[in-house]
Amino acid sequence: MAHFVLTFLSRLARKLGMALLLASLALATYSLWLFGHERVGYPERRALAMQVIETESTSVRGQLAELNQRHAAIVLELETQQQRATQADKILKTIREHGAGALGRLFGDEDELKAHDDRIAQVESLKSKAQARAIELQREFVAGEAARAALAERLAWVEQEERALKKEKYPAEHYLRVAWNEARSLIIAVFIVYLVGDVVLAAILYYGWATWVSRGRPVQLATQGNASPVVSESAVVVDTTLWPGEVLWVRPRLLHAADDGLSRRTKFLLDWRAPLSCMAGGLSRMVELRNTRSDGERNVVFANGDDHFAELALVSVPEGGAFVLRAGFLMGLIVGREQAPVIRRHWRLFSWQSWVSGRFGYFEFSGPCRLLVSCVRALHADTLLARDDGKPVMRRVAQAGIIGFSPRVEFKPVRSEGFLRYCRGRAPLFDLHLVGPGVVLSREAAEGRSRDHLRIRLFKFLGL
Repeated sequence: MAHFVLTFLSRLARKLGMALLLASLALATYSLWLFGHERVGYPERRALAMQVIETESTSVRGQLAELNQRHAAIVLELETQQQRATQADKILKTIREHGAGALGRLFGDEDELKAHDDRIAQVESLKSKAQARAIELQREFVAGEAARAALAERLAWVEQEERALKKEKYPAEHYLRVAWNEARSLIIAVFIVYLVGDVVLAAILYYGWATWVSRGRPVQLATQGNASPVVSESAVVVDTTLWPGEVLWVRPRLLHAADDGLSRRTKFLLDWRAPLSCMAGGLSRMVELRNTRSDGERNVVFANGDDHFAELALVSVPEGGAFVLRAGFLMGLIVGREQAPVIRRHWRLFSWQSWVSGRFGYFEFSGPCRLLVSCVRALHADTLLARDDGKPVMRRVAQAGIIGFSPRVEFKPVRSEGFLRYCRGRAPLFDLHLVGPGVVLSREAAEGRSRDHLRIRLFKFLGL
């Protein structure tokens, strides 16, 4: 636990230091840009700035003095109006107390009653006017307070600028200060984005993008063909036999040894219907070995001449079966007598699964044939069959580890488990969810940190 805390604090300190360095570089760059676009020298610039600041200070102080006078007048008039309203209340109370009662209104003098009512109406009118004027003055008071606060803030900034100009001794101080005042928000944004931008972006990708993609429909390349291929144990050296009439196409560096009696020539492309894919996948200028004799089988030994620790395996696809394989891992192909290789291409250009995985085309090899597969790490074959309850077996595997699978297997990318592992780069954004029946060929997971290419590309685009 202590080691984890120290590691976290060390990384945080390094990142904080780098964020400060980037913010400082941004500030220095903008100040140099201001210096380069300056049309006058620093002394003239400083004198002009002092003149502008003094003029601004005089203007703000004058406006503030006028507002203070207006404020005092409003306060005085507001007190006067409030006193008038209070006095009118007292007068009304006195008049009503000394007025005629109910009997007096029935049997009293009409002129006296009318004069009494007119006096009450007069006083109430004075009270209403005083209260209305008091409300208007209160509104003016509030607006004046806001204007006074704005002018006071402006005056404080002007005085601060004036003090800063008087303290400046070098041009660098001036341009750094101006750059900070003009680009403060941008520089702080650069600091925050570098400090926590990768975490925020990782959270958006993990909880937003990945969640949405995981809800998509799975992809299934074919629905027919029940025969499942058989995958041999992976090893550094693999040998097999070519029966009479069988043909082998293999990459030159994988051919370790072969018996005499096999005719040899060069095959420029494995499949002329997809020349670009074959050249991009390394399936060009392959060695062709053909067993044209009828006196038995001939042995062929395979080993990776460039990497002596690379693992190889043979995938035997029976008749009626098929196997989808990434072209970069196909090292050789063996087909039977007078039989052309049946290779189909499946394109998925308008599928989110393809855009997420970066794989838009798939090679499907139909049986009967044998496929030589090679990888720098150990190869594992996993058979997905139906369970006792009739439901298919499901697997979650690393998307980068899949080499080949049966075309009947449904697959789709799903969000990887554990945000912290993804955020720390220990896991990719997507795993692959597989649903049988069929065979899945994968390679052993690499040790160390996982490389999430989507996140890396976004970080590079944003400059993180």
